[in-house]
Parts: sequence; C-alpha cells; structure tokens
Amino acid sequence: MRRLRQLSIAVLLTLMLGVPTLAGIIGGPPEPAPVPPSATAAGIIDTPPSDAQPVAAPTDPVVDFAFNLMQSILSVF
Repeated sequence: MRRLRQLSIAVLLTLMLGVPTLAGIIGGPPEPAPVPPSATAAGIIDTPPSDAQPVAAPTDPVVDFAFNLMQSILSVF
C-alpha cells in the first residue's frame, strides 16, 4: 500500500509540473510594422552611448519559482 501511495504522489507531482509546459505559447497582440528607414539617413548606424548599461529582460516570477523548486528537489537527491 505504501508503494501505491508513493507512486500516486510521484505521478501527481509529475502532472503538476508537466501539464503547464504543454499549455503552449499564448499569443499577444500583433507587433506594429517596422518603421521604414529614412531616405536622408542612409549609411548612418545609431549606436547606444558607451556608458549605457545593458538591461536584463524581466523574468516571470512563476518561472523563477519553478526553477527554484526544481533546484531544491534535485538537491534532495
């Protein structure tokens, strides 16, 4: 009976972590059309200033939580 309980808990945990990954990508509104290049600015390359710091893309808190959960589970084994 104990083996059945452990198996059911393992299956439940797998489904809880695996089913949301099968949800797919949820699309947003379409992206606006790119701005056509100016005819007077041919050959000019716009670069950011050298003192600009790169901005990291914000992460989803759910993804962070899932990664932390998986790391803590892996550390147990």
